[in-house]
Amino acid sequence: METFELEPVRSDTDIAELKELISRHLQYTDSAVARQILANWNEAVKQFVKVMPTDYKRVLTERALKEEKAAVAV
Repeated sequence: METFELEPVRSDTDIAELKELISRHLQYTDSAVARQILANWNEAVKQFVKVMPTDYKRVLTERALKEEKAAVAV
């Protein structure tokens, strides 16, 4: 568990990406489960979690801080 974290899917970007992936899955497979998830999206999305590797999260955080500092310097 120390190599990754489980996070709720909260950001608009993550939610949109998840919905798009499930929609494509439905399109390609005609999955009854995907259809049910999309039909009850507002409740179903609450059941998903984002698996985030801790090292990757650290890199993203460091990159965001560098970009923020660069924007302030300009």
